[in-house]
Amino acid sequence: MSLTINQRTTGDVSILDLSGKITIGAGSVQLREAIRKLIDSNNKNILLNVGDVSYVDSSGIGELVNSFTNTN
Repeated sequence: MSLTINQRTTGDVSILDLSGKITIGAGSVQLREAIRKLIDSNNKNILLNVGDVSYVDSSGIGELVNSFTNTN
């Protein structure tokens, strides 16, 4: 199963609902691009809902850490 990302907004918070796997390759690139798009539009209130993520490899963890440091 690949990564699926659905975006929604509540107040001033952008929520990315993630499901599937965050792995090296398409999954981590897709996540990076979704977060970069929000950051580029000056949205720094981003919540990642990972409740439906079934697997995260080291590359995926790296993307999560990188995203956190880019928003601070």
